[in-house]
Amino acid sequence: MFAAEKRFPGLLLMLAIIMILAACSSGTSSTATEQTSAAGAETTSASSETNTDTSSGADNSNATRIYKSLSGDVEIPAEPKRIVTDMYVSDLLALGLKPVGAVQYFLENPFYADQVAGIESIGDRAAVSMEKVISLNPDLIITYSDQASEIESYQKIAPTVVIPYGTFTNVHEEIRGFGELMNKSEAAEAWLKTYDKRIESARAKVKAVIKPEETFSILEVSDKSYYGYGDNFGRGGQAVYRALELAPLEITKKELMGDTQWKEISREVVGDYAGDHIFLTVGENNKNYQGDSIWQSLPAVKNNQVYELLEDRYWYFDPIAIQGQAEEFADMIVERAEQNRK
Repeated sequence: MFAAEKRFPGLLLMLAIIMILAACSSGTSSTATEQTSAAGAETTSASSETNTDTSSGADNSNATRIYKSLSGDVEIPAEPKRIVTDMYVSDLLALGLKPVGAVQYFLENPFYADQVAGIESIGDRAAVSMEKVISLNPDLIITYSDQASEIESYQKIAPTVVIPYGTFTNVHEEIRGFGELMNKSEAAEAWLKTYDKRIESARAKVKAVIKPEETFSILEVSDKSYYGYGDNFGRGGQAVYRALELAPLEITKKELMGDTQWKEISREVVGDYAGDHIFLTVGENNKNYQGDSIWQSLPAVKNNQVYELLEDRYWYFDPIAIQGQAEEFADMIVERAEQNRK
C-alpha cells in the first residue's frame, strides 16, 4: 500500500507532462494547416490575376478583353495568335499580322500575293470548310458573313467578330477600325501615313493631265447590259472617286453613291451613265470590247478614253488593293493622255 501511494504523485506528474506535449503538438499542427491554406489562397489569387491582368509583365497568353462589335460585345484574346478570317486578309497584313487561314479568293488577291505564304485556305466564298477552320485551332475568327448558321458555327469554334460587308466606307476608317479591333492603333496610323503619301503622289500625276470638270464612270460589261458602280463596291470605285478624287457624273452621285452602290444599265441608256472617261471592267471573253453602235457613239469611246480593267484584278476592294489600284489608274490616265497628244 505504501509503495503504491508513493508512486501515485509521480504518475500524476508524468500524465500532466504528456497532456502538455499533446496540446503543444496539436497547436503546431493547426497553425501549420492554417499557414498552408493561406498560402494556397494567395497562389490561387495570383493565378487569377495572371490570367486577366494585361498591364503586368506576366504571361498574358490567356488574357482577354471586350470588343464592342456591331452585333454586341465579344470577349476576345488580348493578343490573338491564330486568326482565321474569310475576307479581311488585307487589313491584318497592313497591321503586320498574318492570319493562319483565309478564303481562297482573297488569298489570290494580286495586290498582296507576295505576303500570303503560309496562310492556309479554308475553302472559297460560300464554301468554307468548318473542318478546316477547326483544324487550324484559331483563337479568333473575323468574318463578313451575314448567314446566321455560318456565324453560329464559327462561334462554336472560337470567339467570333462579325464585320458586315460595307461597314467601313473608306480606307482610313477601315484601317483604324481594325487597329482598334487588334489593339494595333499605332501600326494603323503608320500604315495610313505611308498610304497617304502614295495616294497624294498618284493624285498629283492625275491632276497634271486631267481638268477638274472632266468626269469619270465605272462600268462593267455583261452579256445583255452594263452595270454601273459607285465609290464603295469594288471595280475600282474607292480608288477612282475617293483616293484619286476624280469627278463622277451627277447621276452617279445621285443613284450610286449612297446605300445603293451598283445597278444594271440597259444598253439603250448607257450614254446617261458614261462620263468623259470610262473605267470598264471586262472578263477574258470580252477583252478589247467593241460594243454596239450606241457604245461606239459615246464620247469616251470616240476620244480613246476607255480604260479596260480585267475583273480578276479589279474586283478587289480592300485597303492594299485600293492603294495599288489608285497608283495603276494614275499611270493609265497619264499614259493615255500622252498617247492622245501624239
